[in-house]
Amino acid sequence: MATFLTCIQGMLMGIANIIPGVSGGTFALILGIYERLITSIGAFGMQTARLLFQLLAKPGDTQRRQDFKHEIKRTDTAWLLILLVGAAAAILASSRLIAYLLDEHRAPTLAFFVGLIVPSILVPYGLLQRRGWKEVLACLVALAFLIALTVLPKPATGESTGMIVLFLSGVIAISAMILPGISGSFVLMMMGQYRTVLEAINTGDIPRLLVFALGCLVGIIAFVRLLNFLLRRYHSTTMAFLIGLILGSLWVLWPFKQVAAGAKIVTGTNVLPQAFDSGTLWSMGALLVGLICSAGMFYMGKALEKPGEEEK
Repeated sequence: MATFLTCIQGMLMGIANIIPGVSGGTFALILGIYERLITSIGAFGMQTARLLFQLLAKPGDTQRRQDFKHEIKRTDTAWLLILLVGAAAAILASSRLIAYLLDEHRAPTLAFFVGLIVPSILVPYGLLQRRGWKEVLACLVALAFLIALTVLPKPATGESTGMIVLFLSGVIAISAMILPGISGSFVLMMMGQYRTVLEAINTGDIPRLLVFALGCLVGIIAFVRLLNFLLRRYHSTTMAFLIGLILGSLWVLWPFKQVAAGAKIVTGTNVLPQAFDSGTLWSMGALLVGLICSAGMFYMGKALEKPGEEEK
């Protein structure tokens, strides 16, 4: 059961990461696995690589197999792999569907995600060890930062296609995917690399994909270590900052937008509903479904919270 839940959690994160405006880190946080995810990724290092190379050099050595087995347990690799398998499966299975829903049924789809996120803010709020003025300030700074980020002018798609920019885009995008509230896909759109990466995937452009993947690898190793440090030393302030990012993502996901002709995904200017019509009703229904699903995810996380801790 715990393995199944982990796979479902990975699938939710995978779906989130393909949507500009939604962060996989948001779902990790509201599902109660964010700190475990950051700790697991941050545990990988030179020791892991050394033990792996030693095992590959002499796979029959009992002591080396035992040492590597302990390293796998220390880094929580089994759990992380299940999570990644779920995320990869969701990306492959739902990328076209999500893109279609956002292009053709934008408001109800965004309303559904808002419904998922709003009540789930209670989860990271409950993780705060202190709730003082520093935490309030950190939350407000993060909220203002994300809203400012979304209203900045964005470069036209296809700009800056150099390999160096693509590498830096990977570094920044993967860091954004880890942070709740900041979408890596949205960051790629702002940097003019979203279409470049999609086309590289669709056409099998291996050189570009390798450069982008290398940037992601560098970004995740460096950024996760920083997050681990902040969570250890300034837990409540860092968590409050993450909550502010989640609140800011609601601005990005506001269902009613004034968009330019032919605009895709979640770009546009936020507006109030123009009329109480069928579109508004569909959005309200989708919001309700999102709220119900959020309650279900919260219940699943609580039900298997203790087994998850024992696995660690």
